[in-house]
This record gives sequence, C-alpha cells and structure tokens, in this order.
Amino acid sequence: MPATSRRRRLHSQAMPSVSLQDFITYLPQLLQGAKLTILLTLAIFAISVVLGLLVALGRLSPYRAIRMPLTAYVEFIRGTPGLVQIYYIFYVLPFMGITLEAITAGIVGLSLNYAAYLSEVFRGGIQSVPLTQREAATTIGLNYIQTLRFVILPQAFRLVLPPIVNYLLSLFKDTSLLSVITIQELLFTGLLIASTTYNHFVIFTEIAIIYFAICYPVALLATYVETAMKTRRGMRWRMALKRTLPSLTRA
Repeated sequence: MPATSRRRRLHSQAMPSVSLQDFITYLPQLLQGAKLTILLTLAIFAISVVLGLLVALGRLSPYRAIRMPLTAYVEFIRGTPGLVQIYYIFYVLPFMGITLEAITAGIVGLSLNYAAYLSEVFRGGIQSVPLTQREAATTIGLNYIQTLRFVILPQAFRLVLPPIVNYLLSLFKDTSLLSVITIQELLFTGLLIASTTYNHFVIFTEIAIIYFAICYPVALLATYVETAMKTRRGMRWRMALKRTLPSLTRA
C-alpha cells in the first residue's frame, strides 16, 4: 500500500532535532490559522444557534406542514457525516448551478450541521419547562411570544447552557474538517507548513497545544457560569411571580 510504504519511510528516518526555536518559528503562521478558526467558529455558532432555535420552535408547532419538513431536515443531517455534507455543498452543488466560495461553503455546511443538533437541545430544554409556568404566564395575560421571551426561553437557556457550550467546543475542533476544501484554518495551515518542512512532530504538537489552550479556558468558564446560574436559579422569576401573583406563590 502506498500510504503504508510512505509511513514506513517516515518512521525509518531519524526524528529531526527539536528546539524551542522551531516552535517559535512556526507559531506566527499557526496563530494566523487559529485566528481564522476562531472567526469561523463564532460565525458558524451564531448562525447555528439562531437557526437551531427556529427549527426547535418549528418542530414544536401544532402544524404538520411546518413540523414534518423540519423533522426530515434534522434526521437527514444527523444521519449523514458532516464531512460528506461539506463535500456535497462544495463539490456537488456546482453541478446544479450553485457555486460557493470555500469559506461560504464551509460556513453553510457546518451551520446546517450544528443547527440540527442544537435544535434538539433547544427542543428538549423548552419541553422541560413545567407546564405550570406557561399556565401562570397565560393567567397574567401574556401572549405566546411574550411567554416564550419572558418565561420559557430564559428557563430553557439555563437548562441547555452546558450542552450548548459543549457543542461550541466541538465546533471549534470540527472546523478542522474545512481543511478538506482548502480553507486555511489552523489544521490546514499546519499541513501546509509540514509539507515543506517535514517537521511533523513540532507542528502537530504545537497545533494540539493551541487547540487545548483555547478550549480548556472556555470549558472552565462554562463550568463557572453554570454553577453561578444554579445558585441564582429561578430567583428573578420567583420575585416577579410574587409581585404579580401573590396568591399563587403563597399557595
């Protein structure tokens, strides 16, 4: 096998000498790739959250004409690999007259992918809000939009925050999939450097360190925010409820 032979040749070679200067030399280029990775992550995540919330609300609609297409979309996305979806958007859609730039195709592909998964998170969070909360909102005269905005979504957000942050971290790492369509994010930048320097140990070690240095603080921050929100969970709603419906809160 050609790949096996190539790997054996690499292993048979002596490992190149490693010095701190090597890490310093490649760092600026890798940080440029990391910058693009962060920007892509933020853009894709923002689109995915908005689209995922809309899909979740649509799937909770009483109308089948809205529910069924959105359910088919979610199940299709969840049932096919994200890499195939990216390939399809970038390489297959041009045959149908739809040609997208690499970055646009990457953003569209990962946004559609993560929106499907986030929609399930949002749907579960919304459905977990007790029915009594909606009944109380109806009692004080709130319409459907106001109930969503002031009652259901704030409580659902607290419930879905941990999985949302996990998806954010996964998305940051999954942007490496975009290297297959030549987007020069962190991994593709490293591949370009490695193809000319052959210093794979230093380059991919540095890439791993950069990923960890970005992801780990975000995970710690998410844990802190989740803990802080738990300590204050429901406080504002209970205070508002006491002011508006004193008889119900005493009961």
